[in-house]
Amino acid sequence: MGDASILQVSMDQAAMARDFLLSNKLEEARECVIPYKDTSMYAAMAFCNIGFMQAIMTFDRDHIAQSISEIDVALQVIDSNRRKDGMISYLMSYVKNRDISLFTESERHAELLYAETLLVRSVLTFAEDAESLVSFVKGALKIKTCHSLYKELYSCVSQHESQESPGSQPTFSREIVGGIMMGYGAFLLGLSLLPPKILRLLEFVGLQGDKALGLKLIKEAEKMDLLRSFVAAYGLLNFETIILQFIKPEEYDVDIVTDILDRYLDRYPGSVTFTFFKGRKSVISGDLYGAITLFEECEAIPLDWIQVYHLCYWEKMWCYAMSLQWEKAAEFAYKLFEESKWSKTLFGYQYVAFQFMADPSTANIQEIAERVPKHQLRIGGKHLHIEKFAIRKARSYLANGKFLCLPGLELMYIWRFIPQINRVNKEKLLTIIEGCLEEIESAAPYHTPYPLDDWFLCHLLTGVLVADLGDAPRALAALKTALQSEDSVQVDHFYIPYAHFELGILYSKQGEFAQARAHLRYAKEFSGKVKSYSLENRLLFRIHSALSSLPH
Repeated sequence: MGDASILQVSMDQAAMARDFLLSNKLEEARECVIPYKDTSMYAAMAFCNIGFMQAIMTFDRDHIAQSISEIDVALQVIDSNRRKDGMISYLMSYVKNRDISLFTESERHAELLYAETLLVRSVLTFAEDAESLVSFVKGALKIKTCHSLYKELYSCVSQHESQESPGSQPTFSREIVGGIMMGYGAFLLGLSLLPPKILRLLEFVGLQGDKALGLKLIKEAEKMDLLRSFVAAYGLLNFETIILQFIKPEEYDVDIVTDILDRYLDRYPGSVTFTFFKGRKSVISGDLYGAITLFEECEAIPLDWIQVYHLCYWEKMWCYAMSLQWEKAAEFAYKLFEESKWSKTLFGYQYVAFQFMADPSTANIQEIAERVPKHQLRIGGKHLHIEKFAIRKARSYLANGKFLCLPGLELMYIWRFIPQINRVNKEKLLTIIEGCLEEIESAAPYHTPYPLDDWFLCHLLTGVLVADLGDAPRALAALKTALQSEDSVQVDHFYIPYAHFELGILYSKQGEFAQARAHLRYAKEFSGKVKSYSLENRLLFRIHSALSSLPH
């Protein structure tokens, strides 16, 4: 069998695994490539990627170790098919990019597969020893190597395509071009979303982002209907329905999401992957009960990986919270706390917050709050910021007479779910906030030693809610009122930069760009005024996105 035939058989094996995977047949996907994983490049890649998905979903050390072993075997299989240059060519590659047009088709695929598999390996390196800074550095170095490889491949393909005359035979196959576009586009997009402080460090070692080009490349790769196109579709759905909703929801493109979901659900009816994203689409549109129905459809599909169900619990928890059904939201937070290994610290505090909103006298709130700090994770040698926030809030609850101010609404604000709350429920929340303000102003003594922190929070949340209701003057007034007590905030200093951020967004929408820029920069530089504050990194992502959108 010639190289071309061997390559096609290898790709057919991966295509079969893909179809099983997207049809909810996870074990069949794995089993169909097992006989070929030690000899076939694409079978090796498909096999290790299935193990990678399981490792990331479970975050189980045994699964991570097994996946790393499988990836290392896949890298050896793929590397054995890569072009072997002599010493002179190897040394020249440090000065000048290799010309992959001189490679055989099989060698080109090997280069692309090596880059793809190395990226997967680098992600698992971070998780291999989550408490080790060494693992973090190793992962970063692998990502740098992977980025350099993609950049080299893209540069070579772009150069040859620019030199080809119309109607001539293309130098590179569509599968090669599409795979390179997808991988390099993902790097450009991901890097472009990082705050400038992090970007400057990455640019120093040659990593640069370009949001517009990155998105363009991924969209083109998705439309090419190739073996890898479903990965581009999955990436775009993640970007549109999850990432954008957090950093810049106004850029959400419902047409792209609808087009992808229609095509893939037609091809893979009942696919848990695309049904889940259809649920996310419903959440964004405000159809919360429609979303819950779709997530329950996902839960009804028999799967070996229960972590898929946990994703649905997470989404249903927020749907019920946005519907002000606090008891139901707490129910799913508790299920996550009991069943999932992802972040018991966060899930435990979410139960505390939502159950407090439902009934502050519930007996087990104190018990769960006491357990929250015991499950704290470390990634790359550092604690997660959202878990540090959860622990601090749980301790505040225990230290201040079992009291928290609007904890469920505060969580919805932090996770940016307020825009999906309907008008009627927003009005109900404003009434609840007014009651809290009256209590703060009249209670003597107040529940905590820091009443002005809660007073600030109430006005911040009022500003966000009424801004969403379209009352900009009232929103500006509420946020300015909050900031009048900026110097009096004693514990929750993160409220201050968040309030300035919201003011910046309001001024931007009104075309007052100088004011917008001033408040956004104040929020960006706030860390210089205090040693540190909660949830700083997630705010910096949003500030970076907002500032980059202002006219120069």
